[in-house]
Amino acid sequence: MKTLTINWVLPSPSLAGGIKSNRLIAEAMVRRGHRVNMAYVDLPPRKPPILRIRAFIRYWIKRYRNRKQTHHFEQSTANLIPVRRRPIVETDVPDADVTIATWWETAHWIKDWSDRKGKKAYFIRHHELHGGDTESVKETYRLPYKKLVIANWLKRVMAEDYGDESSVLIPNGVDWNQFNFQPRLKQSVPTVGMLYGIVEWKGAATAFEAIRLVQRTIPELKVICFGSHPLKPENKPPENFEYFFRPAQDLIPELYKRTDCWLLPSTLEGFGMPGIEAAACGCPVVTTRCGGPEDYIKDGHNGFLANVGDAQDMAEKMIRVLSMDEQSWCEMSVNSASYVKSFDWDKSAEILESALLNEIK
Repeated sequence: MKTLTINWVLPSPSLAGGIKSNRLIAEAMVRRGHRVNMAYVDLPPRKPPILRIRAFIRYWIKRYRNRKQTHHFEQSTANLIPVRRRPIVETDVPDADVTIATWWETAHWIKDWSDRKGKKAYFIRHHELHGGDTESVKETYRLPYKKLVIANWLKRVMAEDYGDESSVLIPNGVDWNQFNFQPRLKQSVPTVGMLYGIVEWKGAATAFEAIRLVQRTIPELKVICFGSHPLKPENKPPENFEYFFRPAQDLIPELYKRTDCWLLPSTLEGFGMPGIEAAACGCPVVTTRCGGPEDYIKDGHNGFLANVGDAQDMAEKMIRVLSMDEQSWCEMSVNSASYVKSFDWDKSAEILESALLNEIK
């Protein structure tokens, strides 16, 4: 088998699921013996002028307080290439067999790169019309790259909206070393969990409304939530709410295991990493019919599907999970972990390897 040299081209790193997913599939390709480079924008934060004394002090206080993990590229088995400019240009990366864009802007960046950087591919993790100028984003889906999609709904979008029937489905996986299922019972106090996101399509406001509706029936309901941004003032959380700001990666599985039900309230979701990670930890999931999660949640088997933007429907589905007797809940918990067992980064890397080898024949 040919050993490939692959360049991943990424925007600024963060704690977003898409950034984490790119790193994990790249590392799985390293395990298969390929040479993998991950080039990403690494611009230093802007410091206010020292003469603006208050702003300057706030800047350094914020940096001191936030000495936590800030992105998913702080270490990797792939070769990390931090680039101190934007956009990344072809001289920033080595020659390769394949170069993979990972975000609509990066798809534009690599458009005119020479053949020395290899065949061009495009990892599509969302229909990113929310991410920038709509026409500029749509243009990237019409570029003659090999399209790699992470969910069935994205494969349909590429075919129906952009006329590309040849995209390859490469699902996200689960890091089974981190999210290992162990049989467990319901919590002594009913508990629901969710990820908090500040963008509107993550559905935080609707989720909080749905949880308040549940608390009318189950007043003692606890809420465990984590995220990489402080709560917005307009997103007033429900009662009995505990928020974990940028929790350590080894704490996240424990947070999943402290919940009886995981809520994924997005209006549109490329895949929904917290949903599948929670399921892998034996947590039944209530998710909206928002795209990606429909690939790993089977309605009534390992969770429930709710209507997008419908707080009442979400609340009713959460109550169904939280009101289960111990045996029924335990059965759904086992179903959650077993149903997502096929989502594995090494299996996905094998599919990716085959797709890339076919491109460079």
